[in-house]
Order: sequence, then structure tokens, then C-alpha cells
Amino acid sequence: MIKDLRDIDGHSLEREENFRRMEKVYPGTYIQTKGCVGVATCDGFLYAVGGHDAPASNHCSRLLDYVERYDPKTDTWTMVAPLSMPRDAVGVCLLGDKLYAVGGYDGQTYLNTMESYDPQTNEWTLMASLNIGRAGACIVVIKQP
Repeated sequence: MIKDLRDIDGHSLEREENFRRMEKVYPGTYIQTKGCVGVATCDGFLYAVGGHDAPASNHCSRLLDYVERYDPKTDTWTMVAPLSMPRDAVGVCLLGDKLYAVGGYDGQTYLNTMESYDPQTNEWTLMASLNIGRAGACIVVIKQP
């Protein structure tokens, strides 16, 4: 259990004070997800994918299939098409012109499923599954020489 938070210089911060600092840095509309969200960029937008809506220690926490897109030009968050299933701790990356959501956790199982998002059609498509389910993985694209 975290008793308090400390600023860079070691001063104690109350949680509300810390949140107010974050509001100054990220003034956009409040997004739904609270934790274990996958994040990636595509075409100048930031996408927040899956996650859960309350601290993991909260037994009422819900896993989410939500996907939200942040537009830095208008400083707004917009809901886009949801994932095919809730995914907590999902790995997300951009490959070509599509976002990929890989693995995650559904509350009982580490997922081996993968789906791709096409921002032009606002649709998710199931892709080939992983051999082994994973959650919390860092997904990266490496350019071949």
C-alpha cells in the first residue's frame, strides 16, 4: 500500500495535489481507463486501448474493451470501435497503417489472441493467435535491413 507520493525533490504529495498537477499537464477530456492500458500512436493520434476502470486491488474493477483516441489538435478524447474482447495489460503497436492489440488478460486467462485496428474503417479484425498467451508484453516493430 502506498502511504504517500514523493515529488522529485523528496517532498510528500497528497494524491489530490498530484492529480491536480497532472491536470495541468494533460488538460484534455478525462478518459475512462484507469490502469494497464495499452498505448500507441497512429496518424498523429494517440490511442488508449483496453485496461481496467479501477485500481487492480478493487474487487469491483472491470476489464475494458474500450479504445479511445486523443487528438492533440483539438485536445479531445473520442471513443472509437471497441476491441473484440476486454483486454487488460494488452500490448499495442503500430505496424504499417494499422494498430495491433496483442495478448492481454481477461480476468482468468493470459490471452493468445491478436487483433488489428484499421483507422480508415474504424474496425478491429482478429488475426493469427500467439502460441502462448501473454499480458504486459512490450510490442515493438523492428525494421528489417
